[in-house]
Amino acid sequence: MLKSKRDIIKSLTPEAILVPLTKEATNSVAQCQKGIIQIAEFPFKLGRELRVGENERGFFIKLRFRKSEVNSNNDIYLIDNSRNTQIAKEHFQIEKTNNFFLLKDRGSKTGTTINDITYGGSESDIEQVLNDGDIIKVGSSDSEYKFQFLVLKED
Repeated sequence: MLKSKRDIIKSLTPEAILVPLTKEATNSVAQCQKGIIQIAEFPFKLGRELRVGENERGFFIKLRFRKSEVNSNNDIYLIDNSRNTQIAKEHFQIEKTNNFFLLKDRGSKTGTTINDITYGGSESDIEQVLNDGDIIKVGSSDSEYKFQFLVLKED
């Protein structure tokens, strides 16, 4: 069966993306094509890269070998170069239910800031509805890891 150009484009388009808005956010997404984090499946889990090493040439990321996609703690690993660590090993996840997106903090110490309101961390709220265009700071309100959440597919 022949697919139309529109059907092919729709099948290749992720549900949503996270677009880095700061230099720090852009530098944290080493393994992403063109620096954009694609969200194709849910739940989508984000956390800190722990395999960073240093030698005489500078910092580097150690090669990651996955035995199984099921065993992975995160779908994306961000590099945290801040003086005070902002990104937790398992920071947050985004879920989709009934055409709503929910951001759930996964027990991070610094929390997650959405449109200048911090959830998780020392606050009691650990989940929040996420809307198209929302600004997410991974960490506290002064975090430089700032991304915009964009929905690309409408149901």
